[in-house]
Amino acid sequence: MADEPQKNKVSGWLRNLAGVFVVLDESKEEDKKTPSPASSPTTPPPVSPPSVSTLPDTHSSTEFVDELRNRFKKILEDKNQPGFDFYEFSMMLLRTSSSPTLEHFKTAYEGAKLLNPNCNQQFLLDSANFYKTELQKAFEATVSAGEQKKTALNAEKDIEQKQLNNEVANIEQQLAKLKQEISNLEKIQAEKLATLNGIDGKFTDKFVEIEQKIQATIAAKEGVASEITLIENGIKQYLAN
Repeated sequence: MADEPQKNKVSGWLRNLAGVFVVLDESKEEDKKTPSPASSPTTPPPVSPPSVSTLPDTHSSTEFVDELRNRFKKILEDKNQPGFDFYEFSMMLLRTSSSPTLEHFKTAYEGAKLLNPNCNQQFLLDSANFYKTELQKAFEATVSAGEQKKTALNAEKDIEQKQLNNEVANIEQQLAKLKQEISNLEKIQAEKLATLNGIDGKFTDKFVEIEQKIQATIAAKEGVASEITLIENGIKQYLAN
């Protein structure tokens, strides 16, 4: 019988928690029909979840952020301390709304005090610091692993870049050698073309000399032949039988 008041308190808190869901559903329906009225100055604004570093708005980056978020959540789940603390309190809130309001916090806090009589504001904040520390450790380990991959990738890049630089330098040397050979060949070609263009002048005098000798030979032959013909004709004319 001594447990009966405690059971009644838990039962009443559960009814209040269920009421939060009902209020949320009704509020969503009303928001679809009419614009939301200005917030009352006495009502604190909803608590927004921690922001995440902005990444390029692409499908792949969104998936990667979700994957990391789930990985960090799993790490915190594995680090969950025995009993009811900030972890259970935050799960209780986030199951009701991604942006819990004052009503959510009051209802969840009422239930938290029933589940853990030692629960108060300072207890929850101290407990939150533990999970923030664990999250920071997981974050630093993840970043460190990423930095190690970057270092290894940079080393791989440097090796490949050095190899490519050597290959490019080698090709440049070969090109320089080929250019020099082409230059030498072009010089020889120019010299040969000059010689070719002057080939007629080189042989003109020789051709003239030979032609003159041929003409002289003809003249000499005709002179001798003329003498023979002269004598031959004289014999025919003056030496008759």
